[in-house]
Amino acid sequence: MRLAALAAAVAAVLAGPAAAQSAGGLSAAERARGTAAGPWNGNWQVLRDDPRIRTRAGAATLRLHVMHDAAGRVELQWIADRGICEDPNAGPCEWVAARGTGLAVAAGPGALAVLLRISADPDDPFLLVLERREDGRATGRLVSEKGGIAYRVDAQRE
Repeated sequence: MRLAALAAAVAAVLAGPAAAQSAGGLSAAERARGTAAGPWNGNWQVLRDDPRIRTRAGAATLRLHVMHDAAGRVELQWIADRGICEDPNAGPCEWVAARGTGLAVAAGPGALAVLLRISADPDDPFLLVLERREDGRATGRLVSEKGGIAYRVDAQRE
């Protein structure tokens, strides 16, 4: 699936009504600006949903530090974990412990879409799309641009 099509789907989800403020704390920069936190603000753990994975540690795919304000601005830092590897039963791959910043494609009360440069191939970024549920958790997909990798994921605040 092309990233543009996935981003368009996220934009449709974002058109929903505004949600209440999140329980995530404000960063020092947000407090200094007097900016309220957005619904995605905080630390999130992303877990891969794959029947071959037997443990929570094996499912841990990404840790996200999201700085989201009520005006919709998003800054995101990420670090990859073992669940990012294509074969969950093999040894850790070269992506484990990779880290970087994400470029928010879209962020709103109901969904977050972020481009992640996990692979060394600049033409194959990953798109993480998360949709918030009523209980505050999120579900979504992590998909590579070229379509060779597509994971179902669940996310929750740490």
